[in-house]
Amino acid sequence: MSPRTKQQFEELRKDRRQAILNAALTVFANSGYHSASVSMIAKEADVSKGLMYNYFPSKEAVLLTLVNDLFDHVVELLRITPGEVLTRERFIELIDLQIDIAVKEPQRWKLYMSLAFQPEVTPLLMETMLPKVTPFMMSMSQYFHAKGYEDPVAAMRYFSASLDGVQMHALLDPDNFPVEKVKQMVIMQFA
Repeated sequence: MSPRTKQQFEELRKDRRQAILNAALTVFANSGYHSASVSMIAKEADVSKGLMYNYFPSKEAVLLTLVNDLFDHVVELLRITPGEVLTRERFIELIDLQIDIAVKEPQRWKLYMSLAFQPEVTPLLMETMLPKVTPFMMSMSQYFHAKGYEDPVAAMRYFSASLDGVQMHALLDPDNFPVEKVKQMVIMQFA
């Protein structure tokens, strides 16, 4: 057997790193960040604990990578553009996309929801999330301002809280939650 090429080595490294992140996603979502350990993640990833430390210096580093990846994914999925002026059609599209995140990627979104309720993790989550979603929040506030809301920031926060609730219910009862009907109700209320 010939030695691996540099490209093969890099591909293997990339695959192992992703396996560790996938395992951490599962462990954090199922056990919670505080209860999770590097050993649990390594076992789930089917790598040694020592090898895991070659990829991530700590459990916190794994978490930060997952959170960064999650919000980078959300920004990409929603196509968030700083300064974007939202039309009604774009606003409806954003409702659809945000609800679909929970429906189509439940494991990833369960991690976010579980982290949101873990006080020792919330500051890390907010530090990572806020710079990425602030342009989105600003566009939403401007949308509610244009619709004539007296307090557009409060309207944006109420809208966001409503979507959080919809996402949570879609995660808790995926087989019975009427996703499409609820989307229409959210559109009727906010758009």
